[in-house]
Amino acid sequence: MLCYLPAYSQNSTPTVSENKTVSDNLAEQLQSLSKNNASDLVYLQTSKGIYETEEDLWFKGYVLDAQNFTPSARNKILFVQLIADKTDKAVWENKYEIENGFVNGHLFLQDTLQEGTYTLAAYSSASYTRNTNEFYAVKKLEILKTINHKAIVNPVAKDSILQFTTFPEGGNLVSGIQGTLGFKAVNSKGIPVNVSATLYENNKPLLDFKSSHAGMGSLIFTPDANKEYHIQLTEPKSKEQFSITHIYQNGKVLQLLRNTKEALTFKVSQSAALNPEIIYLRFQVRGVVYSIASGLLKKELTIKIPLNDIPQGIAEVTLFGANTEPLAERLVYVNQDQKLNIKTELDKSNYNTRDKASLKIKVTDENGQPVMAHLGLSVYDKLYQNQQDSKNILTHYFLSTQLKGNIYNPAYYFDEKNKDRQEALNLLLLTQGWRSYVWEEFNLKELGNIRTIVFDDLKAKVNLKKADAKTKELQPQGITIFSADEKKGTDLLMADETGAFTITPNDLKKGEGGYIYLKLLAPPESNYHIGFKDFSFEEINKERKIKTVLYPISAVLETKKEVLSTLPDRPGINKLKEVLITSKKKKVFRDKYIGKLDSLARVMQFTNDFYCTSTNYLNCPRCKDGCCPGTRAKPVEGGEYVDTSQYTQVSPCGPYLNDDSKVLVYHYYSNLTEAELLSKFNIVMFKGYYGKKVFYEPIYDEVTINDSSPDYRNTIFWKPDIITNEQGEATVDFFCSDINTVFLGNIEGVSGDGLLGVGNFEFTVRKNAN
Repeated sequence: MLCYLPAYSQNSTPTVSENKTVSDNLAEQLQSLSKNNASDLVYLQTSKGIYETEEDLWFKGYVLDAQNFTPSARNKILFVQLIADKTDKAVWENKYEIENGFVNGHLFLQDTLQEGTYTLAAYSSASYTRNTNEFYAVKKLEILKTINHKAIVNPVAKDSILQFTTFPEGGNLVSGIQGTLGFKAVNSKGIPVNVSATLYENNKPLLDFKSSHAGMGSLIFTPDANKEYHIQLTEPKSKEQFSITHIYQNGKVLQLLRNTKEALTFKVSQSAALNPEIIYLRFQVRGVVYSIASGLLKKELTIKIPLNDIPQGIAEVTLFGANTEPLAERLVYVNQDQKLNIKTELDKSNYNTRDKASLKIKVTDENGQPVMAHLGLSVYDKLYQNQQDSKNILTHYFLSTQLKGNIYNPAYYFDEKNKDRQEALNLLLLTQGWRSYVWEEFNLKELGNIRTIVFDDLKAKVNLKKADAKTKELQPQGITIFSADEKKGTDLLMADETGAFTITPNDLKKGEGGYIYLKLLAPPESNYHIGFKDFSFEEINKERKIKTVLYPISAVLETKKEVLSTLPDRPGINKLKEVLITSKKKKVFRDKYIGKLDSLARVMQFTNDFYCTSTNYLNCPRCKDGCCPGTRAKPVEGGEYVDTSQYTQVSPCGPYLNDDSKVLVYHYYSNLTEAELLSKFNIVMFKGYYGKKVFYEPIYDEVTINDSSPDYRNTIFWKPDIITNEQGEATVDFFCSDINTVFLGNIEGVSGDGLLGVGNFEFTVRKNAN
């Protein structure tokens, strides 16, 4: 007997209200934990996978709610780093504005970067916390000086170490009850190893089996607790005997019978020696409980869980006993068709160089209904595709961020060309083991409440320059905030009675592409100054050293394979050597506002220079040592003094080794460092948002199409903010370059209600294609 809120006539059986109370408690205890962990997940889409130095790296950041995958409004700042994997040091770090859950960003790859693998990493207040040991918001990239025209995938070296692990379905094998035993074989690098093996019972062969996908597989048998079992591999052949997990004399077993679009069907069995018992089966996806079934279990009980209105993703099904103790657990993947279907149609399949291409985009849901979606599109030379990177928006949100551990080639499970993908996905979840699901109740308890690392609001304070100083001066409370761009104006911030004030994300817009300045509204001789430093990236780096970066394990390409375009007449590019422009001036300030301060310092005669009244020496070394009879005085503009810049002494207060007197005419100039200038004017400087840049798109008409200047763009289109209309449609146009090659189009996106999707297309460009 089974129902969701069953009624029973016997007094010993729980009533409807009692069952409802238990069900409510089981739901509430999980959902209250997930509420405490309200967070975001960040995904980075880049314009391609392989870059050359002196190129722009374009990226789109998706900042989505961790539970429902809708664009999040929790945070306004995305902190981004480019990290060299070889040294694990950031070679670039800046802040970008999050606008309605999305970031449109870029960075320039300096020619000083060494060739190798780099990690583009992104952090926000609600996605990068101290609670978790894992970090997902990264994109692996290859950066080269010049791309190899014959990129060869090196064969993977053979690994003699093999790890073979078994996983009972639901968690336990029980004597006398037929059960499913999943298994997984990998080498020491986590690469799957396909195996054939035999299950032995009391040293006699019982069952032959083999892996069916990526070193994973399953076998069904009825264990006996009074017998001994082991597994021996026949391919690759091994003398090692692998034991299976413990077999319980009595217990309950949870088995998945069917997984369809309409429902999940489970069978719950228990040993004959156990008394009938009310059991509960809780079904949850990403911390949201969608149903709890209950029933009286005698020997076997079949339970069907409807999947109407359930979102795509990993679901956890947990079996509870009458006392709500967890007895078994099973991860399943549901509603894989519930996604954005992105269809693309080009006006041609082959283009001439510099041709105009028109692309129509149509987005629908699983029922064929049009969907308004926010899409990112890149069109690039196939040579710059990283074939070994199997990460996309689907694998990131549906698998990598939901399971603990690195997943081998997750894109396989979302490629509709793979007819066995659903069976393979079932094996993946069967062999993950207990508590691998990040939304599992025990994991949520371990996480506790969110502990933030970086913040959107930056804290600052007006302090005394010397902490122990005594002053009758009233603490200034006014602070002006501005940038070098006078058009952006000046705003006023007010400190509270303790001197504390806040810099908001909106304030960072003033310094977009440059620096922001805070000036204390106080006289120059004030004993107060602004105490402020942005420690965001320092905190990120500290935490980064103790977190494990989880990234899909690349699919192994077993044979050498050229990724060069089939068209051999790719134009060569001769790069000019870098030209460095230098100045004869002693200092070059980074911001034009600092230049203004430097000029102002000259007018105000801010200088550390002095002359000795007895010797007329400018910056007299003996005066500095305190052994000159003369006194120090500030030099006069246009005055004549003896230049001592080349004087050296045998010892302090000793004679000069070279005292060739040279008289100079003194002119005031600021010889203060940048930090000294800011301190003199009681100003603090920090970075605003990194500046936005428009992707370059040439337009070829009857005149410009014959322009002799070569067009060697390998990324010919990048648009991270395509929004489809109410009919789910959008059209974009772009122009081909002079490169004869196959171009790839990659499109990814999300809808307002959390549907995700990817789309791909390709076309050929060659001269005189028509």
